[in-house]
Amino acid sequence: MEYATLRLSQRNDHTQYFDLKFKLIQNTFTKKWIERVLKAQQNQCPISETWAIYNLNNHLDHNFIKNNLNRLINEVDQEHELFRVQIKDVDDQDALNKIHAIFEETHGQLEQWKNNPIFKNKSKMFRKNLSEINQLVHACENIGGSRRIRVVWFDLPKYKTFTADDYKLFTNTKKFGSLYHMYCDVGKNIEDLSKDNDNHHHDFVPNLHYSADCLIEFNDRDEKTVIELEKKYQDYISNNQDVLGAKGYESDDPRLTTGRIEIARLQTELEQGQILEKLKNYDNIHAFFLS
Repeated sequence: MEYATLRLSQRNDHTQYFDLKFKLIQNTFTKKWIERVLKAQQNQCPISETWAIYNLNNHLDHNFIKNNLNRLINEVDQEHELFRVQIKDVDDQDALNKIHAIFEETHGQLEQWKNNPIFKNKSKMFRKNLSEINQLVHACENIGGSRRIRVVWFDLPKYKTFTADDYKLFTNTKKFGSLYHMYCDVGKNIEDLSKDNDNHHHDFVPNLHYSADCLIEFNDRDEKTVIELEKKYQDYISNNQDVLGAKGYESDDPRLTTGRIEIARLQTELEQGQILEKLKNYDNIHAFFLS
């Protein structure tokens, strides 16, 4: 496998599409990620949250997020009352943190949901709706932020763990048009906790597991910002050593490594501005394949 291709389309017309082709970076982690993507395809797992195109068009706005978040909360509460709330303002970080905490407490870390009796005798959509609520909360937090596209296969089990060599590939740098692995644990990692002052989170979970899930960035992060962020993350670790230590993480634990692994880079003759202009026309993640 040398390339990954992301196909975007118009939600109401799938014949109108735009392909983004990425050259895979050859390293030991990429091979493991490829295996996960092929497994998702073999299992015929659908791409989840095909709306997850952030800050590249006007589709994923405050109203879209609020309306769908409240709709899904209602659907979940009709089967098992969990939230008992409706969102009035997607900028209400405290309300979003509470909703996120309910998701974490109910779902548990990755496969722990299988042991929660709440999920027994529920419709097929119950857990999927709960997961999408979680993703819409994160979408709220990213309004006006990074331009990115998120690709996730909901039904693919997430049990593969990073090795010490994998952590050496992590970077806090962002490159326009690069494809990165995505955080897929349930909880909040160092990056999240250092920025949102969340007092409701259920658990701290660093970068432990990987899957086929990936993220395409359409931003560059300069060296000065990278240095500032890494200092912020290290300060959080230093200031919370008691909490982290109680959870089994020493300050030099490689599992506290921040950032993402770069997997592939966009291959195109278009300029950045031309790419962004074309992306405005597409609001649906249609397909993702390797070649």
